[in-house]
Amino acid sequence: MVRLLEGEDTNRMDALSDGVFAIVLTLLVLQFQVPDADATGVPAALADQRPLLFSYLLSFAVVGLYWIVHHNLFQRIVRHDRVLLYLNLLFLLTVSFLPFPTELLGIYGTHFTWTLYALNFSFVGLSLTLLWWYAYRRGFTDETVDHRTGRLVTVRGLISPVVFLVSVGVATVSLSLAFVTPILIVPLQMLWARYYERGRE
Repeated sequence: MVRLLEGEDTNRMDALSDGVFAIVLTLLVLQFQVPDADATGVPAALADQRPLLFSYLLSFAVVGLYWIVHHNLFQRIVRHDRVLLYLNLLFLLTVSFLPFPTELLGIYGTHFTWTLYALNFSFVGLSLTLLWWYAYRRGFTDETVDHRTGRLVTVRGLISPVVFLVSVGVATVSLSLAFVTPILIVPLQMLWARYYERGRE
């Protein structure tokens, strides 16, 4: 029988995760390059990088959001085993890949590159939701997490992946509309929070 090697804290998981997030956020900005143009051509060259700037800002915002969510979840996850370690590594794998599709999208801006970009973010959300679901089901969360909370947090984790998957379909109709589809994550998250607070009352 495989030993799962359970432990009482998640400090090393937190430290590794924070390090990966810091590297990813740094790599996102390194995709920008100083234009190879004379002084009069710099404004036009910078204007050509607008798609890259948009993809950078969107990626930074969503990666930052996932860092906050990961931090909040691990305020409630107080124990771990080997499976949880692997699930956290899977999540970090999906996060660390993000600079590549972000740069592709910024340079080419096609339906294919948006699909790759959106699928990557969907995998990020799904892997983090799986991590939470496993920790909750295994009883690795603290006493403040009851059955209802565990279930609702799991559902909340699916909002972002679903929105990005929907954006892939939207991109077949309008790529510009697909770019703004992730904005739906914000009101949907707010609706979830309102529903959760209403249930607690």
